[in-house]
Amino acid sequence: MVIAVVELDEGPRLITNIIECDPEQVAVGMAVEAAFEKIDDSDVVLPVFSRLLSDLGADVVKVEPPDGDSTRLHGKDIGGISGFFNHQNAGKRNICLDLRAEGAIRLVKSMASKADIVIENYRPGVMQRLGIDYPALQAVNPRLLMLSISGYGQEGPEAHRPSYAPIVHAEAGLMHRLAARNSTPPGDLPLSVADTNASLHGVIALLAALHLRDQTGVGQYIDMSMMDATFVTDDRAHFDLEDTPDTLPICPIYDLPFARVFIATDLKLLFRRLHRRAGLADPTPEGASLQEKVALREAAIEQRLMDCGSLTALTRLLDTLDLPWGVVRGPRELADQPTLKHRGMIAEVDDRAGGTRPIPQSPYRFSNAASGVRGPTAHRGEHNQEVLRDWLDLNDKQMRDLFDGRILINEKD
Repeated sequence: MVIAVVELDEGPRLITNIIECDPEQVAVGMAVEAAFEKIDDSDVVLPVFSRLLSDLGADVVKVEPPDGDSTRLHGKDIGGISGFFNHQNAGKRNICLDLRAEGAIRLVKSMASKADIVIENYRPGVMQRLGIDYPALQAVNPRLLMLSISGYGQEGPEAHRPSYAPIVHAEAGLMHRLAARNSTPPGDLPLSVADTNASLHGVIALLAALHLRDQTGVGQYIDMSMMDATFVTDDRAHFDLEDTPDTLPICPIYDLPFARVFIATDLKLLFRRLHRRAGLADPTPEGASLQEKVALREAAIEQRLMDCGSLTALTRLLDTLDLPWGVVRGPRELADQPTLKHRGMIAEVDDRAGGTRPIPQSPYRFSNAASGVRGPTAHRGEHNQEVLRDWLDLNDKQMRDLFDGRILINEKD
């Protein structure tokens, strides 16, 4: 497989993969045949969720399609593995399975019969069409837990819609609120909040279902909507639901010569603390209007912060004020963030090319247990034989039949 930028005759350019060719024969400017296929995956929330389970000790097997996961196209490529894919899939085992091949569904059911949990994020209806929806899988494993994560849930007026995190950010009002608070045009958030919300709520739901299964012996199906999960975790939704102004302060950010800092307070409290605890004189003359008073005190606050001259001195001052504050860091400076550094939150994993690469570590700190990234990220189909021998005890002939039937695919294929 070759990843390339292709210019269509109709004009648009797109990033795609070129298949069924010798990579050595691919050249710039050569003609290729374009084939478009409907993709039913609705989002990339699933890898986030299953990475959490892997960090907590679960044997997570990622089932990847023959064309590869879309997140393999984003981020720095090292050893044939992108940064995005590495971030979300470290520690998992990987098999590559063509669900369209004859016999593939039978193999999926055999694996489901041995599994505790199946999680999927196809668009609603796809699993049923394939014959591996929850009723079909529960028939072979009554204790099975299954979680389906989609943009809008498994039924309802929008269930059929494809969705990614930014779509939910728009529909849930987050883009509008961000624009209103910052007086800017609407735009997306710089992280996939909707994916993360659905992942964390999915973990909670599954852990609850596991506990319930211990009591009843019966499995459970969980329908998780990204829209629902984002809405329920929106701590400012009550302002809009009850049509009342948002009274939370818009906190100041100061561009100082030595740092840009965010202080979590309003200007009134900040001035009061500086006046009473740090001796800042009130610059407003007697009889000044409210507008003049605010302007003069704002200027006095900024000058006092600038007079610190260094981040060390500013830290001492703000600690005296006992107010929450932080440096507005560039994301490429996070390796030097003191808490992340102290708690070992940036781990190094095998980069599959003879070195290591950084990856966020598990945030869970248990008193009598351990969690954390369990190993490197797998290539597509790397654990085909290992997983199926472990789970299903297949012999050599059975394995050959799966490869010959194009049910299982190796990376090199």
